[in-house]
This record gives sequence, structure tokens and C-alpha cells, in this order.
Amino acid sequence: MSASGGVGEPFLNHLVAVLSIYELGAYPAPVPRYDGPHDWHTETILRSLSAIVKRLSVAEETVKSLKAAESW
Repeated sequence: MSASGGVGEPFLNHLVAVLSIYELGAYPAPVPRYDGPHDWHTETILRSLSAIVKRLSVAEETVKSLKAAESW
């Protein structure tokens, strides 16, 4: 799939960097700001990614709390 031209390539580069950050476990850091070309696709993806990161952070904290309660 080629993403040449338009908003594709800069946004894909940003998305790869963001996913790499979260893969390393950088929670609950907010999604880094994207200042490149955008359209409704990029806005929708960034909004969804922010919601997923928030849910992931809550889930990780819940698991951490449950594990701490088990160790009592």
C-alpha cells in the first residue's frame, strides 16, 4: 500500500512513532501532537487512538490494583 502524497506519509510516520512509544509501555502519556497535514481520517484516527490509550491506562491501573489486593 503506497501512501505517497496527501496526508498519508507524514501521518503514517507519526502513527508508527506513536505506536512504538506505547508498545514500550509509556502509559499514561498522552498521544503526541500531530502537526502535519490532516483531514477527517487523521482526526478520527487520532481521536480513537486517544480514547484507546485512556482505556488502556485505566485497564493497566485496574490490573495493578487487583494484583496488589491479591498480595495482601
